[in-house]
Amino acid sequence: MASDWDAYIIPDEPGDLVRAEEVLSQRYFDRVPLNASVPMALEIGLRLGKLRVVSRIERIPPADLVALGLDWFLRGGGNDVDDIAAPWNQYRGPGTPTEIPRAEDVLRQRFIAREQLKASVPEELQLPHRLAMYKVNNRGLRRVPVADIVAVAMDRWLRLMGF
Repeated sequence: MASDWDAYIIPDEPGDLVRAEEVLSQRYFDRVPLNASVPMALEIGLRLGKLRVVSRIERIPPADLVALGLDWFLRGGGNDVDDIAAPWNQYRGPGTPTEIPRAEDVLRQRFIAREQLKASVPEELQLPHRLAMYKVNNRGLRRVPVADIVAVAMDRWLRLMGF
C-alpha cells in the first residue's frame, strides 16, 4: 500500500557513514540522545518490548533497536528483511497485530495522543542530523515534526520485522 511517504527522497549520505549493524556490533561507542513524541496508537514501545522478548534478545537495549530501525528507514529500506544485515535480520515476529493502525493513517488525524520515545543512539550514525536532512530535502515535510518521521520509520521497520 503506497502512501505520500513513499514519494519522499532519501538524502545522499557521506560514503564513510557506517551502517547501524556495524556500529552496534562494536563493544564501545558514544551515544547521543534522540527524543520523539510518537502516537500512542502505534504502540512503538510495546512492540519493541515484544521484539526483544520473542526474539530472546533481552540483553539488547531498545535504543539499539530504535537506531537500527531509523538507520534502515533513512537508507531507503525497502520491504525486504535482507536490507538488514545478519544477525539483526533474524529477529522476526508473528506479524503486526491488525488493531495497530499504520503510522501514515494515524498522522492524518487532527488530534493524536502521544508518548515519548527516548533513546540514546550511536553518535556515529548521525541520526538527528540525517533526520533533519530528510526533512529539509523533502518540501512536503517542512511543517512536519521530526517526531512524525521517527514514528513512520519505526512503524515501518517494526512491521517489516513482524511486530
